Amino acid sequence: MIKLLHGNDEFSTKEKLEKLIGDKNDPDLDLNVIYSHNISFNSYKEYIHTISLFGGRRILVFHDLVSKIISSKSEEWKDFYESTLNKPNVNEIIFVENKEINLKSNKVSNISDLSEVFLFNIPTGRGSWEKIKNWIIQRQSHYNIKISQSGINKLIDLIGSNYRYLDNELIKLSNYKPDKIIEEEDIELMVSGIKESSIFELIDSILEKNILKSSKLLQVMVGSGQNFFSIQQMLSRQVRLIIMAQELNPTMNLKDLQKKIQVSSSYAFNKIVNQSKQHSNKRMKEILENLLEMDIQIKSGSKSEKEILQKLIYVV
Repeated sequence: MIKLLHGNDEFSTKEKLEKLIGDKNDPDLDLNVIYSHNISFNSYKEYIHTISLFGGRRILVFHDLVSKIISSKSEEWKDFYESTLNKPNVNEIIFVENKEINLKSNKVSNISDLSEVFLFNIPTGRGSWEKIKNWIIQRQSHYNIKISQSGINKLIDLIGSNYRYLDNELIKLSNYKPDKIIEEEDIELMVSGIKESSIFELIDSILEKNILKSSKLLQVMVGSGQNFFSIQQMLSRQVRLIIMAQELNPTMNLKDLQKKIQVSSSYAFNKIVNQSKQHSNKRMKEILENLLEMDIQIKSGSKSEKEILQKLIYVV
């Protein structure tokens, strides 16, 4: 068995990976998790051609190895396909990539022939709202809850497209009203969404390099139960909207622009337009890149949540 999981939706990727692995406490399971920075082609061959001493399942999970091979400028991995093809059948290989990879790259173009491929991306652009809504509708049955259409829309409006945060809120809602329809007012009461005004205020203070104000706002957010991931998600979403407004504004009137970026709140839309005029497109893109880099650092374990939160106010 060879599987390839790729895309920027780490929640769905992790869920699929756990299903493929099964019970980690199985005494017959020989599970090996390998990260790309720790592996050469020779060590890769050794991993995939070694048979478990216990005679049970041997699963090898390689994180970000395919993207490493694609970006490599050496000839070290030229026999990657052949070596993978000739591995012992009892060994199961799972390639996990934290972004969508180019399967047409010459270096790994045959991997789709070898593997069952799964693509998990966070929905963006046209049709993304419907995709998120359908995901919530399907997920409801998992927790035995029922949310009204207006409640689902409010949930998306507050949380956005991150499935991990949405799933956390669904768990809380399942304990709140297990046998009744969950309405919009229930979502407003229970969901720990950060108020738009707080997010825009934080963005303003960061852009103005007002460290004292930024620190105080972060303390308030953390004190209200927010963690780095929820703050980063909301900040990234607002910065993306500002970038979209900057790039679309010259060609659209404000009414069409508001519809295009799918912001129903007049307050939020006016704030986005004002911030898009006050700061350069280049600067906003740099902020977004820094936010995404922080997200990667904490998920990879190279930085703690506390360290990242302290660094958050210096993203520009």
